[in-house]
Parts: sequence; structure tokens; C-alpha cells
Amino acid sequence: MPTRTLSIMVADLVGSTAQATSVDAIRGAKFLADATSPIQKTIEGQGGRVIKFTGDGFIAVFENARDALVCADAIRDHYIRQQYAPGGFIIDGVRVVVHTGDVAVENEDLIGDAVIVPSRLEKSVPTNQVWITAATKEVVGISDFVFQHVGDVQLRGRPLPISVYSLENTDLSYIEHGSMLLVTDLHYYRTVSERLAPIVLNQWLSEWANLHREAVRGLKGHIRQFVSDMALITFTNADDAVQAAINLQHLATQTNKDRGDMPKYHFKAAIATGDIILSSNGIVGKLVNDTFDLLSATPRDTVCMDNATFKQLQSHQVNAEGIELAIGHEDKVSALCYRLKPLTEQNTQV
Repeated sequence: MPTRTLSIMVADLVGSTAQATSVDAIRGAKFLADATSPIQKTIEGQGGRVIKFTGDGFIAVFENARDALVCADAIRDHYIRQQYAPGGFIIDGVRVVVHTGDVAVENEDLIGDAVIVPSRLEKSVPTNQVWITAATKEVVGISDFVFQHVGDVQLRGRPLPISVYSLENTDLSYIEHGSMLLVTDLHYYRTVSERLAPIVLNQWLSEWANLHREAVRGLKGHIRQFVSDMALITFTNADDAVQAAINLQHLATQTNKDRGDMPKYHFKAAIATGDIILSSNGIVGKLVNDTFDLLSATPRDTVCMDNATFKQLQSHQVNAEGIELAIGHEDKVSALCYRLKPLTEQNTQV
């Protein structure tokens, strides 16, 4: 069986089992899906390939060791800055290991000692640290990474210990440049919250959150957080951001037809483009402020976007029309923005 030299990465969440088992099976599965999604998206975005889902993490391979380290650093930084899953569950952190060696690839699976090493080593990694083996360090060679020698670690079933290094934090992922931020806001939330019993209100909001997950499915979007009746979602593609808003409009319309005595979902949304800062409290920075200013000026039951987002649209420009909005608080400024046409006037289908 032919072998290949690859860099294998194992990334697992810390404390996820306790969180997932503290609720019913459905909510536990949704928590794990939300919590591990950033790992998978970062792997794929950095050119890696997911080989196996481990329940609370992934095993992935990279053709290039440097790509694996950039990916590992970005994953670690995400969980340092974002300590909550979108549903509000606390994420303790993540452990990551990268090892380089020869493996056999059969039926999309990996076979060989190079897979066993990182899988067993991962259990020894402290929370929010990235460990690499000497084999990976040797392949990377002189680079812009900084390593600290951890020591020699004896793994079960191996005659000799493994020399291990920690990858120092390079702060590369604290800022995401050129992101599209979509913020949604439910109407009548205060009225609804005063009328519904707490358990029913929680169910109503949970269903609203699930509509967002469905709206983003298959797109290059990342649900960053839910704040009461509001959702903050980032995208790397303007058309995907608009498509998610269109999807949510469709889903809300369809859901409202069968609401019965439950309150219906009516919302407005705003999309703006810029740089976001990842912090321990979620996403912050000028883009967040600008998007909320645009949201405040957006009429009810409307989706608006700023000019920067509109200019990057490829397929959805036909679904938007210009609108003047007074944006700001004390010193309102008239700005050219764009709003999505009503669903019946759009020329695309979801």
C-alpha cells in the first residue's frame, strides 16, 4: 500500500462532553454542531481536509506543514476570543496537535503510526495550546513561527518518548479583514417577552435561532452569537450574506403560516462590510458599531446593506435597490444604502 508524507492535525474541544450531556440529546447535538463548526471551517479555509469527526473535534490532513500550523493557530485564537457557542453554552477551549509523518490513505481514511501519535498526544495538551512534534518542527524549519520546547512525552505503546514543542500564539486571527456582518433583530420582542411564560419564550427564541442555522446552512457564514432576540453572523462573501437574509425571510414566512397561537416572526436586518475584532466577549469594533447604526435606521420588515457590501455583490445586485437613510444618533448623516426588494420581486430562487 503506497504511503504519503502528510501533516496530521487533531483538534478537540475541552469540556464539551459535560455541556452536551447537561441537556437533552437534540440540544446537545446542536451545541456540538455549533461549537465545532469553526474548527471545520478553518481547516477547509486553510486548505486542509477533514478525515474524521471525533464527536467534539476533527482529525484533518494537510499537504503543507506550514498551512497546518497557520490553521492550528487560528483555531486556538478563535476559542480564546469566543468562549460561547451561539446557543449560549460556555466553551472551555480547545486542544490542538500537529504531527508530520508517513501514512497510507485508504477509502478516505488514514492508516499508520503518524495518525496514532497526535491522537494520543492530544490528551496531554493544556487547554488553548497547540503542540507540535519535532517531526513537524523539522519540516517547517526556519519560519515566522515561535516554538517553545515542552519536553519529551512518553506515549502509550511506544518504546521511545516523543519530543514536543508548543506553538506560541502569533495573534494572526484576532482581526478578520473584509468581513460582511449580518445582524438581525426581531420586532415586538418586548411585547412578546411580557406575554409569554419564560419556558415558552425560550422555546420561541430557540426556534428563531434554528431558523438562522438553517438560513446559513451551505453558505460561508459563521453564526458568532445570539444576543436576546438578535443574531450576529459573519460572512466572507457578500452574496452569501444577502442569500442568508433571503433564506431567513423565506423561512420566517413559511414558519409564520403554521404558528397558531404562537407569536409570528417579523424582523429587520442590516449588512455592512469591514474588519471585525475577535474578543473574549464576542465580536467588537467599528464594523459592529456601523452595522448596528445601519440596523437602527433600517425600516421594519426590511433588509438593508451598506454601499461597500452592495459593490461586492455579483449575483444579488438585481435584488437590491438604492435608499437614503439617516444613520447615526445625535448627528445623523444621510447615506446611500441598499435594501432588498420584497421576496415577490426578487429574480432568484432559494
